[in-house]
Amino acid sequence: MSTSRSVDLVGRDDELSALVSQLGISSFPGTSRAVLLAGDAGVGKTRLLTELRDVAVEAGWLVLAGHCLDLAEGSMPYLPFTEILGRVLTERPEVAASVIERHPTLARLAPGRRLQVSEDRDEAQSLDRGNVFAAVHDLFEAVGQSAPLLVVVEDTHWADQSTRDMLSFLFARPFDGQVALVVSYRSDDLHRRHPLRPQVAEWARLRGVERIQVDPLDETQVRRLIHAMHTESPLAEASVAEIIDRAQGNAFFVEELVGVSWSTDGPIPSELADVLLVRLDRLDERTLEVVRAASVAGRRVSHTLLAAVTGLAPAELEAALRSAVESNVLEQTRGSAYRFRHALLGEAVYDDLLPGERVRLHTAFSAALQSGLARGPRPSWRSTPAGPATG
Repeated sequence: MSTSRSVDLVGRDDELSALVSQLGISSFPGTSRAVLLAGDAGVGKTRLLTELRDVAVEAGWLVLAGHCLDLAEGSMPYLPFTEILGRVLTERPEVAASVIERHPTLARLAPGRRLQVSEDRDEAQSLDRGNVFAAVHDLFEAVGQSAPLLVVVEDTHWADQSTRDMLSFLFARPFDGQVALVVSYRSDDLHRRHPLRPQVAEWARLRGVERIQVDPLDETQVRRLIHAMHTESPLAEASVAEIIDRAQGNAFFVEELVGVSWSTDGPIPSELADVLLVRLDRLDERTLEVVRAASVAGRRVSHTLLAAVTGLAPAELEAALRSAVESNVLEQTRGSAYRFRHALLGEAVYDDLLPGERVRLHTAFSAALQSGLARGPRPSWRSTPAGPATG
């Protein structure tokens, strides 16, 4: 059996066509000068942008990309634009030099230079945000005079305030030449208090700025992706069906489940579990308690059953559930019930429980159902080491 990461772009023809058309890559100008590319982590945004870059380069465009990073001590100011300036200094040094001559502050964004406001008045003035914004705009304008320019800024859910403000300036101020921007972000990271959330709402209202949502793959597309990874011998239909059910259209999850020696009745791969459990890091202990309880119930759990199992006061449970929903860990379903936003996240949480926690929670669920404290559909129990829980 041969497995590998999928090389071909699977199931994203419509999104790619929309990007090419709206940005005017095939026939400038397009209907938009900027696109916000949204989608859950692992859904395939980066793979789609790689394909867009290839199409743009083939059409004669210069593509400059910058990335935001999740740094423990906070993001560096203007980080993706420092990366982009580094590319311009390498590939268009004469253009960069002419712009720096007009805007000396731009030199402070160059790789290896640290943004630091000096006590000197002239130095402080040179770092004025308006000067920095105008300098970057002028840089893109100048580069776009020699060739159509596509600027890509990835992972803006990790962007600092200076980067978000720079993007606001670039979105609001038109370019005279062939300059287009694409900004990507994880929609499932944008909880209610995330600083990018209101910015995205404002950007989407601007003229010439469009939003494209990258949705999960459908079943046919997932099958194509699995087939593309198995070039010699196909997976058994039962394994394919299990992957379709558990991955829920997320391309990264599909590739992780297919790419390891994974048993459909065993725990999910540890590397994938680590990626999923990071989402819990921002939850407080009370919310974690509720999320762990929900993981024992399986795909869906009622509010009344969670109340009986956790023993929390109504206000405490409601606050914890609101936190879990706003953090995109749980989501409401029909009626007074909840489920994990992604089934594999629920599995990862359950697999991460200590043995004593599992026994205690299974016992609590069974007791709540048997006592009649909680009504509604019975949960689809996960298995304990001793077998399925009763209830």
